[in-house]
Amino acid sequence: MRIIIISQMLTEGGAERVASMWIKGFVQRGHEVFVVMNTNHPHPITYEIPPNVRIYNLRCRYIPFLFHKILGRFITYQPLRLRRIIKDIRPDLIIGLLHPYATWAYKASKGMNVKIINTEHNSFERPESVPFTKDDIINKFERNKYFSHVTVLTQADKDIIGDKLKNVSVLPNPLCLQPVEKIPPKENIILASGRLYAWHVKGLDLLIKAWAKIAKKYPDWKLEIAGNDRKNNKSFLEALATKEKLQSNQLEFLGFCEDVESLYRRSSIFVMSSRYEGLGMVLIEAMSQGCACIACDYKGRQSEIIQNDSQGIICPVEDVDSLASAIERMILDKSYREKCQYNAIERSKFYSLDNTMDRWEKIIDNLG
Repeated sequence: MRIIIISQMLTEGGAERVASMWIKGFVQRGHEVFVVMNTNHPHPITYEIPPNVRIYNLRCRYIPFLFHKILGRFITYQPLRLRRIIKDIRPDLIIGLLHPYATWAYKASKGMNVKIINTEHNSFERPESVPFTKDDIINKFERNKYFSHVTVLTQADKDIIGDKLKNVSVLPNPLCLQPVEKIPPKENIILASGRLYAWHVKGLDLLIKAWAKIAKKYPDWKLEIAGNDRKNNKSFLEALATKEKLQSNQLEFLGFCEDVESLYRRSSIFVMSSRYEGLGMVLIEAMSQGCACIACDYKGRQSEIIQNDSQGIICPVEDVDSLASAIERMILDKSYREKCQYNAIERSKFYSLDNTMDRWEKIIDNLG
């Protein structure tokens, strides 16, 4: 089968990393894969792509990036360029990574009888404190009606959609790390990972408050928070830590870490304190490296990952006391912690690339 995957770029982002793994998986399954990007020179490809995959760009590399940005305010010319690419490739299937790329493919392939799948990479509901924009609602519940199929990350999202959309499948993102064969040597580290500039969504303020409640009781344990910063949001979190009387030996901000795998391997406990998430990929990654995991769960999504108490602890969102109690339980009960670490490794294998490609093949077969 000839498959086009359309993405903004293949640089750094989580969804883009997922696309790079799909590309690898489709090639391994014998499909002919083409990649279409909508980027320019400032964004080189940083993920490994099989050498036989042909890459197209919707933007002409001879036109300055700023001109594209200005032009985009007045006209969306990319679907015209995309139509020429589709005519050249003649694909059986086009997969769009996030909006608006599946929509562009829909417009560009009119009259060509090409199946189009849009892949959604965040949840279909949010708390009242962070509501969807009007565009979000249109994209999720109106534009998704255009496509042959739509994939969502969790069963919870498919349930929310109900009969608003047809042809919806649950397709969790694949795990990018190889699960460890045995629990690595662990240190007394509680790890969290998330963008500091998205601290409210990631619930990092809640985590700091929860740790402050019990940190003095466990002086040989330390909370480490990994994640990049923008607009100096780290200062807010540092001020909060000072207000909560946490010392530097109790809490450390690591910044952006390229080798996050080594952080998972040496950390005993991993905490995902988010107020809401689609599918917690960092949670699955941490599980694969033998962390005992704690996850705050908005509307059942993370409960699809941590299915029971033997795999980790699920907490309600925005509940500092519950989060503190969960961390304390993991610290105090070593045998329970080790049980969770072992079972987490086994559970993470459900999200392997091979299993993901089996799910993809089933979706494609059902499309006919």
